[in-house]
Amino acid sequence: MKRNIVLFILLCLCLVFQGTLFQYLSIGGIKPDLVMLLVIYIALHQKPLAGLIYGFAYGLIIDMYMGRYIGLHAIILAVVALLVSYIQQKWYRENVILTMMLVFFLTFLGQLLLVVMAVTSGLQWSARNPFDTMMGISFYNCLLVPFTYPLIHRSFTKGILKASREYEQQQW
Repeated sequence: MKRNIVLFILLCLCLVFQGTLFQYLSIGGIKPDLVMLLVIYIALHQKPLAGLIYGFAYGLIIDMYMGRYIGLHAIILAVVALLVSYIQQKWYRENVILTMMLVFFLTFLGQLLLVVMAVTSGLQWSARNPFDTMMGISFYNCLLVPFTYPLIHRSFTKGILKASREYEQQQW
């Protein structure tokens, strides 16, 4: 229960930082997708079903927070979390360089899904060049990994986000 509260607080911090701090740290109008980064981290440390549930729930919260296109981010983050969950079974989680590559690839894939879903459903797309935007967001997320991942990984393995009981580890 405590872990879910901390993960919800992390989600809220990601939403706040993305709208405030990273608004000023944007490079060419491109800012990182902090919630996707958080979902990737969570899915790396959870079982596949748990990662899928967190991805879908966080995406739904983003959709409600933004107030439009309900379900768009929920589907995208659920797909990304599901991919991460299956990759993590054969992944060496302590390697930051591999995690950077994984974050770059999955962020790019998530942004590509966002563009494809937006364009095919007839939504108004404001990006000038979607490929440049997808690459920029992916690269920005990748650059944040060395600063954020060691803290999150340590928290999942030895800290507050660690499953406190054995049944919590096998829950999903």
